[in-house]
Parts: sequence; C-alpha cells; structure tokens
Amino acid sequence: MGRNIFAFCFVLSLLCGCCSSLGCKWIRDDLYKPTSKETMNLLKHMGKEFVKERAHMHIPPKAYKMHKHIKLGDNVFEVYEAFLNISKIFNLNQDSVTTWNRTALDIFRNNLYRQTKELKSCMQEMKYSDNRRSTEIKTLESYFKKFEHFLENKNYSAHAWEVIRIQVQDNLERMDRFTAHIRTHMMDNSNV
Repeated sequence: MGRNIFAFCFVLSLLCGCCSSLGCKWIRDDLYKPTSKETMNLLKHMGKEFVKERAHMHIPPKAYKMHKHIKLGDNVFEVYEAFLNISKIFNLNQDSVTTWNRTALDIFRNNLYRQTKELKSCMQEMKYSDNRRSTEIKTLESYFKKFEHFLENKNYSAHAWEVIRIQVQDNLERMDRFTAHIRTHMMDNSNV
C-alpha cells in the first residue's frame, strides 16, 4: 500500500513538473484573451471626445518584443509591469472625466487588476534571465511615469484623460499581440 502511494505521488509530481514547465496557464491556455479583448473594448468605448492632440509619449522601441536571449518569464514580467503601471494610472484622480461610463470604468479597472494578479501568479511558474530585462523595465516605468506627469500638468482634465486613454489603448493592443507571441513560444518550447 505504501509503495503504491509513493509511486502515485512520484508519477503525480513528474506530471506536475512537466505541465508547469510549459509555463503560465493564464497565457498558455489562452485564458487571458477574453479578458484582454474586453479590457480593450471597454477602453475604446469609454472615449467620447475627439482628441486631436497626441502626447509625445512613444512606446519604447524595445517594449513588447521577443528577444532570442531572453527567457519567456522575462517577457511575462514585462507585461505584468505594464499592467501594474496602467492600473496605477487609472487609479489617479478622474473626477473631471464626466463623460466616461463609471460602470465600464470599474469593470475596466477590475480587468486590469485581474490581469495583473494572474500574471503575478504566472511569474511564480516561470524561469528568468539574471537581469530580468532590467533596462527595458526601467524604460517602461519611466515611459508610464510620463503619463502621470502629463495628467498632473494638465490638472487631470477630461481632455488629458482622453489623450492618456488613447495612449493606453495603443499599449493594450501591443501587449495583447506580445502576449499572443509569448503563448506561441510557450506552445513551441518548454524553455520557460
């Protein structure tokens, strides 16, 4: 009896080790996709004003790109950091944004929270490079800090929020494509 339990536990541990080596279930099993699509859709439909002004805040060139020498965990970490920063921005003062549907905004924020939480959980299953793309992460953090400064300089006006909404929408679209690439690499390799 003891041997059977031991053998069962051993086989189970091998199976669990095998499956976890495939990486993050949230991404691997495409569970992120419906939440990602809903998040982008909510943000797209929140905007009511036509904004001619574009903030001069371009997405860093190396952001949301696969690199051969980087482990998939580093890429997941980058997406996690981006969601964390976007969540932080959307918790700033939005009193002036009267045209946005508050229910949709709450669902949007909840989706950001869920994606951040799921990616944080994924990061525990992943392997990383020694530096975890520290340069790219710092660049991404300073990029999102510009959003905060822009809003602050514009006194969190409705117009400023519309500019930021468009910028975040661009980011979410790129992050969605990047996550799809991460998923493809997860399915192709077990080197996560």
